[in-house]
Amino acid sequence: MDLNFTPEQQAFRRELQDWFAANGPKGRLDSPYSEPGLSQHLEWEKALFDAGYAAPGWPKEVGGMGADAWDQLIYDEEYARFRLPERLNKMGLVHGGPTVEAHGTDEQKQRFLPGILNCEDIWCQGFSEPGAGSDLAAIRTTGRINGDTMVVDGQKIWTSQGIIATTMFALVRTDPTAKGHKGLTFVIIDLRSPGVEIRPLGQLHGNPGFAEVFFENVEVPVENVIGEVGDGWRVAGTSLQLERGTGRGTHTRLEQALVDLARDTGERGSEGQVEELGRLAAWTFAYEQATYAATHEIATGRTGPDVSSIQKMLYTQIHTAVHEQHLAVLGADAEVMTDHGPDGEMFGMRRNYWHGRGAEIYAGSNEIQRNIISERMLGLPKEPRG
Repeated sequence: MDLNFTPEQQAFRRELQDWFAANGPKGRLDSPYSEPGLSQHLEWEKALFDAGYAAPGWPKEVGGMGADAWDQLIYDEEYARFRLPERLNKMGLVHGGPTVEAHGTDEQKQRFLPGILNCEDIWCQGFSEPGAGSDLAAIRTTGRINGDTMVVDGQKIWTSQGIIATTMFALVRTDPTAKGHKGLTFVIIDLRSPGVEIRPLGQLHGNPGFAEVFFENVEVPVENVIGEVGDGWRVAGTSLQLERGTGRGTHTRLEQALVDLARDTGERGSEGQVEELGRLAAWTFAYEQATYAATHEIATGRTGPDVSSIQKMLYTQIHTAVHEQHLAVLGADAEVMTDHGPDGEMFGMRRNYWHGRGAEIYAGSNEIQRNIISERMLGLPKEPRG
């Protein structure tokens, strides 16, 4: 396995560096959950779209560049290295849209995917429910089929981007008699439909992006079902694999967090904290190399679906460890909250710390990932169920 970048890949990196340096926002954008902030983020997304950089890894037929896994990784690295704004439509770009690409009909691809790229439609994911977080088999939101219409009733929670989203890709239970993961259906829901209610959920770090979404007799065309009715768990598996998977510049952001930690450790850290910095640097380097190895497997079509569980678990563990160490180095000064935006949102290292703790839970908790790794990859006995 050769992990060196080719001349063509290096040229693509320089192309991105030049464009990001010339066209990237010159200052921090306001929160996308405020009116001025949403406008600013949409303006940045339009610049990316007009330049052809909205989604390099998407097929050319739907507006992407048709880039391979390595060029997508280079894009993610440079985007993170320039500390550019978090993508407004990340749910649609990273796993919602690609799931439609993998399982949808040609008509569905043409109907749904272009709006993600140009941000005419902002997508969110409707999987988690009260009592059905990591255990998606417990989903109770129903989708009753009535001719060519599905009538949806129920509630979703912890919906990222929910308060600005126009579209949700959701799992609903279409067969109430089926048990576990059977009888679920993957469907696209227009959140502007009558009967949809969206309630914002505040977070500890000040970001109001989560929402509760309620459905009461919401009519959805059956033609919005991706895959077959009752086969939603298989379709959702693609979305979950992409959500947990490698890339998106996570290793680059870890390296940046490590540089920030090294700066403060050099100024005020103890000898023991310097040693811990070295351990975290080695751990971060190992994660970067694992990301490259996984990218190689994806590029050659040899990766298994459970590799994403390893990547997700390792990233969240390292992320939390780096930021916990940063809090320890800062000591009491870590409690001085000075880096807030105009709308009260927390910025900087402290926000990343709190966000990292949540990352150990969302997209399937780390405990769930350990079960997947042990049972599916290592062939160990399944966890007893009482």
